[in-house]
Amino acid sequence: MSNLALHVQSMEANLDQIGRHVTGFPSEDATLAGWLNLVTEGLTTLSEAALSPHDLHQSDFRALVHLFSSADGCAFPGELSACLRQTPANMTRIGNLLVARGLVARTHSTEDRRRVELKITRAGRAFVLALLPRFFPPLRDAFSCLSASEKRTLRELLERLVRAIDGVAAA
Repeated sequence: MSNLALHVQSMEANLDQIGRHVTGFPSEDATLAGWLNLVTEGLTTLSEAALSPHDLHQSDFRALVHLFSSADGCAFPGELSACLRQTPANMTRIGNLLVARGLVARTHSTEDRRRVELKITRAGRAFVLALLPRFFPPLRDAFSCLSASEKRTLRELLERLVRAIDGVAAA
């Protein structure tokens, strides 16, 4: 049994216990949240396996891929921080790391010289192109248990859940 499977058993047993002792406990919703957390943990573990030989974290690579996929290869750190849901302090750490490795350069904005942008370098582009394919097999394997129809349904359900969470957070 995998580590995640053991966590599932423990999580569900704990939630059952809580449900027995706490009136109004939303057991089904808590169980779904727990499952989603475990899926996230599992996917993070898969990506970290590809990144750890390069001494990178998922947040570092996500920032680099964001720059790689943007039209001009640039972004302001504040925009990246918001887009990637990173604190400004962690975005500074990520920027420093990527600059130190030569994957990103800090440049002054052409529109406002007082603002600094992060711009992916040629080495950064080459690194993304070399590393990204390593994510494909484990990602395909992880989702191979779902049919194309099930994947579409899962996406639709997750989109609804994200909108609902946004609504709850905004209230």
